[in-house]
Amino acid sequence: EKKLEEAYRILRLAYAAAGPDEMRKAALLTMPLLTEMKVRSVIGVEIPEITLREFGLATSPSLNAVVIAAARKFSEAIKELMPIVNSEAKFERLAAALADTMRKVNALEKIIIPDHEAAIKYIEEALEEDALEEFLRVKKYRQLKRGA
Repeated sequence: EKKLEEAYRILRLAYAAAGPDEMRKAALLTMPLLTEMKVRSVIGVEIPEITLREFGLATSPSLNAVVIAAARKFSEAIKELMPIVNSEAKFERLAAALADTMRKVNALEKIIIPDHEAAIKYIEEALEEDALEEFLRVKKYRQLKRGA
């Protein structure tokens, strides 16, 4: 944060010293921000990792020194922000995966498990009833067999 504050402070100085035309010229000389992204899996969640390959200002002798200093400060600030950006992306992805898992757990706890427990109870009661009927049938058969 302090690096960005310093970069913006120098940018304001550069804008005041060089003027808008010089700043536009410097903006045209900036090199594109080239990044490389790798995806790795952390506990089954895909996490992007972004690294800077190339970034900066193609300096020209006609550029004001304050403008070049501001560009360098921003370049340093962006390089220092990349680990923070990667960490934030990782935490956001993990938080989203955790929220998704919590929804699934809640669905299991509130809907699926109670439904299955009710079905199990029904089946157990039906089996107990069948077992009791079978027991009574066998008992009656034995009584009839002894009496005959």
